[in-house]
Amino acid sequence: MNRTVAALLVSAGAAAVMAGCGTTTAGTPVTVVREIVPPSTTTAVVAPPATSVVVVEPPVTITRAPSLTSCQRLAADRFSYAYAFDAWVNAGRPLSWDADRDGYPCEQSYGNRN
Repeated sequence: MNRTVAALLVSAGAAAVMAGCGTTTAGTPVTVVREIVPPSTTTAVVAPPATSVVVVEPPVTITRAPSLTSCQRLAADRFSYAYAFDAWVNAGRPLSWDADRDGYPCEQSYGNRN
């Protein structure tokens, strides 16, 4: 054993006796053990990168029926000729409803009425 280490052990034992611990340990060496703890390593928790999802809808194709005249719409919705005539009068007798200008509207849709 090294002389310096032995001297430290003996002086540590004498210091313990002088400190008033209540037991007499004269001549008994005290072993001081010091544990070397490596510095703690900090582990950083990193969240995974956010994923973004892009949903692309296919283009919507709008198919429109060919434009219908007012008389064709009334006939397609199964309104009577009397209802179509009253609608023509309430609309102010538009000329677009009476193709041959004879005073009877919707003759192409409902048939000739004169």
